[in-house]
Amino acid sequence: MRFMKGKPENEIASVLGEGAEMTGEITFTSGLRVNGLIKGKVRSEATLEIGPKGRVEAEVNIRKISINGEFRGVIRASDRVEIFKDGKVFGDIYSPCLIIEAGALFEGRCNMNDGTKDELGGRPSPLVPGS
Repeated sequence: MRFMKGKPENEIASVLGEGAEMTGEITFTSGLRVNGLIKGKVRSEATLEIGPKGRVEAEVNIRKISINGEFRGVIRASDRVEIFKDGKVFGDIYSPCLIIEAGALFEGRCNMNDGTKDELGGRPSPLVPGS
């Protein structure tokens, strides 16, 4: 038996159901599962799950995102990005951890550093003027 204060880190507390659409900016404190459509901006220090029939077209600032449906836009994840076999991502990802399952689709760019250092030893990039 486990006794916990608060909710588990990955608990999904809210669901945007199939057929529902939301446009604008959304913030949340516990996990959100999307089976419908979100367009706009998403911000949270929790987990965002995109279900198999879910679609998100947004600029996302999140702790963790798991994608089984479709995503279009920019993801900035402080913890990780997971794209499962049925997931489709069209856009750019900024995250220290990216997991792509076999069969998933990812079209875009991924940046796994802070953008100020190159990938070869942490030196400023000679290709960036003024660095």
